[in-house]
Amino acid sequence: MVKRASISTKKRVALFQKHDGVCHICGGKISVGEAWQIEHIIPFAMGGADDESNWAPAHIKCHRTKTTDDVGKIAKAKRREARHLGVNVSRTPLPFGKKSEFKRKLDGTIVRRDEK
Repeated sequence: MVKRASISTKKRVALFQKHDGVCHICGGKISVGEAWQIEHIIPFAMGGADDESNWAPAHIKCHRTKTTDDVGKIAKAKRREARHLGVNVSRTPLPFGKKSEFKRKLDGTIVRRDEK
């Protein structure tokens, strides 16, 4: 597992000032004294860098919502990658193709070629 970079108070202040105290997700101003978090613009699990170029301040509520959305997208990307690499092979593949005795109708049903 890759160790994430630690963010010092000095870096947090610099990041907040660089973005003028604006939440990068909703575009709203983060009030003085309001809790906020540093958020990866491109999710770390999707190949985003774990450095200042990929960090931005975000309201806690906005960050939580974006993270929830990202979890589903990350899972889908991992499933697609596994399928692309041939890791997940169907246990019961349908024998389709020119030599197959099956065909799929427009309504989605599957029938033998000799049936009508």
